[in-house]
Amino acid sequence: MMKYVLSAAALKCFSAAPPMRRLYRELGNLVGNRRRGTGRMPAHYVERVRKMLRAQSEYKLLRDGDQIMELGTGWLHWEALTTRLFFDVHSVVFDVWDNRQLNGLKNYAVQLGPMLKQGGDLGLSAAEATRAQRLIEKIAKVSSFEELYELLGFEYAIESSGSLARFPSERFQLVVSGGVLEHVDREALPLLANEMFRVLKPGGWAMHSIDIQDHLSYYDRTVSKKEYLMFSEPMWKYFFQNRVQYINRVQRNEWLELFRAAGFELVDEDGWRVNIPAKVAKRYAKMDRRDLECGGLKVLFKKPV
Repeated sequence: MMKYVLSAAALKCFSAAPPMRRLYRELGNLVGNRRRGTGRMPAHYVERVRKMLRAQSEYKLLRDGDQIMELGTGWLHWEALTTRLFFDVHSVVFDVWDNRQLNGLKNYAVQLGPMLKQGGDLGLSAAEATRAQRLIEKIAKVSSFEELYELLGFEYAIESSGSLARFPSERFQLVVSGGVLEHVDREALPLLANEMFRVLKPGGWAMHSIDIQDHLSYYDRTVSKKEYLMFSEPMWKYFFQNRVQYINRVQRNEWLELFRAAGFELVDEDGWRVNIPAKVAKRYAKMDRRDLECGGLKVLFKKPV
């Protein structure tokens, strides 16, 4: 536990010092950009493509001409980018600050290319594989995000408040995110869910991968994947919560209820389980153990027609 206190307390100092947070992000992005620009693509990026293709095959989410929104696009616009490989859709790529990394995007797209083969484990037809390969070849040649957006038909939107108010109701067929919602302020989540519902067309889809694990476990393998369950809300906010890599500690049952309350219907759910601490804080004590053991969610919701 002492490791957790020291690590979290060291990060907490950034919550009161915006210039330090900016410096932290700038340094992190610089190092990350070099790694993504030349390194090997993590396996979970391919899994996110596989997830989209499986959902499309089973539920027919998209058709050419649809409009989609990717929330929290971060470095690579990965969900919007890879969806565009297979469908002629217009994408709004939305974020609260500019973290874009063109070299990393191109590097990962090029690495994805050889995996897009007819008869491969992604289940593509010859026409789908050829289409995607040709578009990747064009992506590899762009020299700016402006050129990329013109090629793909993307609209880049930055809104520091996270508000979707600028977008008209019933514009999108799909709202999608990967590893984003766990970083949204807990208090803002009901409004965000309602706004996602508003901007979707009747019959539209919301598809999200949500990492519910304690992100400290990615840096310290000795702590529990759900270490944060041990701490009360006041203790968490005072000692551990930080604005550099904020996580909202929202659990599986709370996520499902959040979308249900906004009007969505749950169509598909997948996830994984992790071990949890023997003793959890009072806030979590009455929750079902299966919800607490959920380390991540992959959910597909539909807006009723």
